Amino acid sequence: MRIGDLGLRVTERFVYDYDLGVLWRHDIRVEQLLDRDAGRIYPICTGGRRAGPPEECGGPRAFLERSQPHRVFAITVRVGEIIGEVLDDITLLEDYRGELAALQPWLATEQFDRRALNRDLAELVCSSGHGERAV
Repeated sequence: MRIGDLGLRVTERFVYDYDLGVLWRHDIRVEQLLDRDAGRIYPICTGGRRAGPPEECGGPRAFLERSQPHRVFAITVRVGEIIGEVLDDITLLEDYRGELAALQPWLATEQFDRRALNRDLAELVCSSGHGERAV
């Protein structure tokens, strides 16, 4: 379904439930209606704040708990410990690769990269064949 098919006007909103198992609920509001640009692949993100929660993080309550400043500080300290050990013995890097990969998203929850998101959206569109190109 395309959002445009809902017939919403500016300031109207709707609720989108992403994962019914952990109840990720999104309150989406129409900010602006724009004309389509020729040659642009849709959907496209025009702005945002903060990164989305890491996949499989346990739902909204678990995300809020894990993303508290004291938790982020503890994660930063752990990453520092791992780096210190790896600097002493580079062969340990492989031992910590999985743990570092799991910790990394928690260090980036304040970041938002619109360009990276739009690259990901374009890849999804191209791979699924469901996207639209404006004409």
